[in-house]
Amino acid sequence: MNTDQNKHLRMYLNTQAALDNHTNKWNMLPIMVAKKNEYDELIQRIISQNEKTNPASKGITESKDLVRHGLTEKAVSLSGTMQAFAAVNNDLELAEKVSLTKTALNHCRETDLEAMVVPVITEARNRIEALTDYLVTEDMIVEVETSLDNFKALIGQPRTIRNKAFAAKTVLADLFDQTDDLLNSQLDKLMLRYRATDNDFYEEYTRARVIVD
Repeated sequence: MNTDQNKHLRMYLNTQAALDNHTNKWNMLPIMVAKKNEYDELIQRIISQNEKTNPASKGITESKDLVRHGLTEKAVSLSGTMQAFAAVNNDLELAEKVSLTKTALNHCRETDLEAMVVPVITEARNRIEALTDYLVTEDMIVEVETSLDNFKALIGQPRTIRNKAFAAKTVLADLFDQTDDLLNSQLDKLMLRYRATDNDFYEEYTRARVIVD
């Protein structure tokens, strides 16, 4: 990446973190979840392509904490919903499988995160129809999966391309153009709904969108 692209990536990651910090405020809006998933996928593609030519990128290394925090928040939220479902159905085995805490995810080894989060994802997807009353959707599950893949990419582990629309994009310039367009024409517009209803969230988002020289 050149200097300008590196600045843009830092902005993308800051914006991603701002959204992840407030997942519970937008994850019930289907279009927002879908566009956030697209956004996460594009960031992963940029990281993946950059790693091929610059595996020791300082900017990407510094972003791991932000991505890990977002993954932790989303995984623990889904885990809590699954634990409530297990309690209602008196399913002690399920409750044990899906139990997660922030402390455990924050202090485990980077390479252990996947093994801890995947059972929650798997059990949620296996019971997606039964979880309708709990407002768990496929897009919400994919949001956790995408964050996990984002983290895996940052620590050098193999990842999965979940949005095939971006699979053929290998030129960094094209990926940056696509990401800018998604932000400017879609996510920024969707965020306007929070300007009056949740100004703190909106202000955090707009601050994250600033490219710092």
